[in-house]
Amino acid sequence: MAYTDKLKSTRVAIMMGDGATPEVFLPMCGITTKGFQQTRATSDTVDWDCADPDATPITVRDVGATDWTISGSGLLHRPLLADVQAAFDSSEATNYRFMFDEPTGGEVIDGYYQGPGIITDFNITGTNGEYVNISITISAAGAKAFVANT
Repeated sequence: MAYTDKLKSTRVAIMMGDGATPEVFLPMCGITTKGFQQTRATSDTVDWDCADPDATPITVRDVGATDWTISGSGLLHRPLLADVQAAFDSSEATNYRFMFDEPTGGEVIDGYYQGPGIITDFNITGTNGEYVNISITISAAGAKAFVANT
């Protein structure tokens, strides 16, 4: 038998760059639900058979632009609030990472996605008797890269 080589969600982190040189990425502590979405636009054209115009046409699809989004939600980590607010208020993009970091024998495996992004959605919610929660959406402000760790 062969089973899936699984990764626990606790080993996935959204990380924000500090803009320094060299740049340091710190995890967005408290974020417990994390998502990374990639989309691709296409240009679709219907192509008809010249030899048999009554035949069912085919769709010809060309690759278009790509986009990516990072989303997360969870508990508000109070020391992170000022940094997230500053990134939201900034007219400049911040570098973000969506990192897979399960250690095995002291090494980090898998890798991470990284790219410049803009926080386009930032929500803070609280209910009496419960802890304050946040949710964020980071939208691409440029190309992303996947860096594979070995």
